[in-house]
Amino acid sequence: MESTTDTLAEDADTDSTAISLQGWSLSGKQGSVFDDIDLDVPTGAIAIVRGPAGSGKTSLLLSLAGRMQVSEGQGRLGELDIRKQARAVRGQVAVGHVAGLTDLEDNFTVAQHVAERQIMLQPWYKPWVSKSSLRDIISLIRQTFASATEFIDALPEGTFSTEDAREADFLIDDDGEVFVSELSELQKFFLEFGLASLSRPPVVVIDNIDYLREAADRARAWAGLLIYQQLRQSWEPDNPLTVIVSCEDAGEFDIASRSLGSEAEPAAVIELELTARRPSRHGSRH
Repeated sequence: MESTTDTLAEDADTDSTAISLQGWSLSGKQGSVFDDIDLDVPTGAIAIVRGPAGSGKTSLLLSLAGRMQVSEGQGRLGELDIRKQARAVRGQVAVGHVAGLTDLEDNFTVAQHVAERQIMLQPWYKPWVSKSSLRDIISLIRQTFASATEFIDALPEGTFSTEDAREADFLIDDDGEVFVSELSELQKFFLEFGLASLSRPPVVVIDNIDYLREAADRARAWAGLLIYQQLRQSWEPDNPLTVIVSCEDAGEFDIASRSLGSEAEPAAVIELELTARRPSRHGSRH
């Protein structure tokens, strides 16, 4: 089956582009992974890369993040050439979830994960995080979700409920001493997203949101992304967040988007659809 791409833009009223691709293609030993992708993602948008397993979604996200080299095409992240300035791109695009790359350690606490990530963001001569700094960071994360709850409380009755936000909370103590093994899948999702957001990157990529098994959790995850985008816009209007998420089915995004309405609306919603590719039979004797 030939892979095809289709790009849809809704209400693209921004005047800046976060990511722009032309003829973006990747080939491997088994043949083409994805090819001839044209894509423009406005700053502050949510881009949904949808397709079945084997359609190249993960590879596409990693290539956008400067972590995988493509075979052909032109790509820009703002002013950066993605192919020629991959190291700089990696500093601008955080990875919120890619299985095997961002996996959390079950025997680590939330605080240990936050400390580890914060140390990576600090100068080499400061390989530690004080307890007070760590407490401040965890407090900021909790305040973010508290703000999300307040935001939902302000919505008209009958829209997304406070209970939805409460269940999506980290549910961590002030010092983050809870172990990852004690967190729900949704809490792990938000922990990975929170770690990716610590550096205030302009772009975050999240692969396969469908790994959240419950549809309600996927809707809460989409709602959390929309709410965080809105909060980031209010805190840092000059540094909006662009989010790129891959999935097989974007139905829960529609639920979250309808529930939150215009109160948590991204700058644009971009949809890119990929189809599964048939493995190459080069070299086969059969």
